[in-house]
Amino acid sequence: MKKAVEYVVGVAMLVILFITALVCSEYDSLLILSFALLITLLTLQSISDFFSLPMTLFQFIVSAFMGAFSANPFCCLLLCQVRAEKWDALRIFTPAVCWSITAFISGKQPYSSLLYSVILIFISAVIFALEKCLVKYLDTKEKLSRSVSVCALGELSEKKLNEELRIKNYLSDRNARLEERENISRSIHNSVGHSITAAIMTLDAADMLFDTSPHKAREKITTANERIRDSLASIRRAVRVLDSEDKPIPASDLCDSIEAICKSFTMDTGITVKTNLNGCLPDMLIPPVHSEFFCSAVSELISNGIRHGNADTFFVTLTSDSRHLQLVVTDNGESSFCAENSRSAIQKGFGLKKIISYCEKNGGKAEFSNPAGFKSVVALPIIEEEG
Repeated sequence: MKKAVEYVVGVAMLVILFITALVCSEYDSLLILSFALLITLLTLQSISDFFSLPMTLFQFIVSAFMGAFSANPFCCLLLCQVRAEKWDALRIFTPAVCWSITAFISGKQPYSSLLYSVILIFISAVIFALEKCLVKYLDTKEKLSRSVSVCALGELSEKKLNEELRIKNYLSDRNARLEERENISRSIHNSVGHSITAAIMTLDAADMLFDTSPHKAREKITTANERIRDSLASIRRAVRVLDSEDKPIPASDLCDSIEAICKSFTMDTGITVKTNLNGCLPDMLIPPVHSEFFCSAVSELISNGIRHGNADTFFVTLTSDSRHLQLVVTDNGESSFCAENSRSAIQKGFGLKKIISYCEKNGGKAEFSNPAGFKSVVALPIIEEEG
C-alpha cells in the first residue's frame, strides 16, 4: 500500500512539473529524457520490495538535473520524492538545497533564491505530511479490513468447531446407547440362560414321568414354572441394575448370590456344584454391575458345561486381593476346546464372547482352557470410586 501511494504521488508531481518545465525551459530534449528516466525509476521502485541505494542515487541525480536545467524552482520538488530508508525526513529540505545551489551557480539574486527556498521547504513539508497521513489512513483501513476478515474467519471456524462438537456428542450418545444395549443383552443372556436350561431339563423329566408318576411329573412342572418366573424376574433385575447408580456392595453379597446359584443348579438338575468362596475378602466393596456380571458368568459357564460338555461336576472358586477379583470355574465335561480352535470356538459362543467383551472393557481378562475338562478364569480389577 505504501509503495502504491508513493508511485501515484510521484507520477502526479512529475507530470505537473514536467509540463511547467517545458513552458519555461530551452532544453526540451533533456527534460523529456529526464522525464522518461524518472517515470522508469518510479515504476521500478513501486514494484520493488527492497531499498536499492544505486537506484536512489540515480533518481537523485536525474531529479537534480531536471530541476537545474528547467529554470523553474518548483521542478526541484522532484527531489522530495527521492526517499532514503533511514533519513526520509531529509527530503523536505533537498528541493530547497538544490535550488539554492542552482541559483548561486546561475547568479540569481540571493533574496529571490532565499524566498523560493523557504517556499520549497514549506511545499515539501506539506507533501511529506500528506503522504504520511494518506499512507497511515490506508494502512489503518487495510488493518481494519483484515481484522474484519479475521473475525469472520474466526466466527466461521467457531461455527465449524461447534458443528464438530455436536457431531461428536451425537456419536458419543449413540455409542453409549449401543454399549448399554450390549450390556443389557449380555446380562439378560447370562442371567436367564441357566434358568431356561434348568426349566427345559425339568420339563423333559416331567414328560418322562407323566405316565408312570403323575404326581412327580406335576412337581417337576411346578418347579419349571417357578424357574421361568425367576427368569422373568432376572430380566427385570438386570435392566434395573443397568439403569441405576447403586452404591458399591460388599463382596459377601456376591458370595451369597453365587452360593445360591450353585445350590439352585444342584437342586434343579442333580449335578454337583462345589464352591470355595473363602478366598474372597467379605468386606471388599465392588460395583453392582460387577456383581451381576460374576453371577451371570457362573450361570453361563455351568450352563455351557451341561449343554456342550455333558459335565455333571463343577468346581467354583472365588478369590480376591485388595484390588482384584478372580472367578475360576472348572468341570469334568468332555470338550474339544484347545489352543488351535479356541478362536473359532469362542466366536461361536455368544456367552463366552460377552464375558470376554465385558472383561476387556473393564481392564480385566477372561481365559479358557481344557486341561482335564473345561476351565474358565475370569478376573477383574476393582477400582474404588471417590464418593
